[in-house]
Amino acid sequence: MTESPKKVKAGEKVGPGKYVCVDCGLEFAIGEADKDLRPCPSCACEMYNCFPMTHIRDDIKTPEDARDPPKR
Repeated sequence: MTESPKKVKAGEKVGPGKYVCVDCGLEFAIGEADKDLRPCPSCACEMYNCFPMTHIRDDIKTPEDARDPPKR
């Protein structure tokens, strides 16, 4: 069962995930937590569908860990 994406507005603090503009469909990823979401650079829309990053393993804490994951 797939969850429907959460709607977020430009200006909100967002976390890592994929963001898709509701008007033009421009898609981009944010890899940092507490980043300010800006209006769409393509059409200036301020609403996005948010697909949070939920597949990160508990033992992955840094970008280096992601490139060279610890053995399980």
